[in-house]
Amino acid sequence: MGEGRLILVDTDMFGRTAADKTAEANEVAKRFGIGDQALAGVEQYKAELTRHDAWDLPFMGYVNEDGYGYAFVPDHAVSRSGWDAYRAFRALPHDVQVAFAIRMLFTHRDVDRYGANMFLHYECGFIVRFVGDGANSW
Repeated sequence: MGEGRLILVDTDMFGRTAADKTAEANEVAKRFGIGDQALAGVEQYKAELTRHDAWDLPFMGYVNEDGYGYAFVPDHAVSRSGWDAYRAFRALPHDVQVAFAIRMLFTHRDVDRYGANMFLHYECGFIVRFVGDGANSW
């Protein structure tokens, strides 16, 4: 695995506007050949997360086990309405999954950033490095 699969995320982005974060994430995704159709799929999936009140679920399958590290728990992503956010994520085309995970690297929520990091690292072969104040990389 070389530098070609490296994603650098500046921690300064976490405090920026949603539009700034989206623009940066889309630029990163496009560097990896992800097109506008996949980016539109990200917006559709985000709308479903909102519609089903599922933003607090481990929709990429990873969750922090209260100090024990991150674990893969795909069965913990079912919303109150019964919608399975993880299954919906896995049903997306792979390029949409990758684009969505890249987008989550730039969010203000630690759980989404690190879940995305785990997905991109273990399932897609990316190396994610957070740089800047408070950066935490492994």
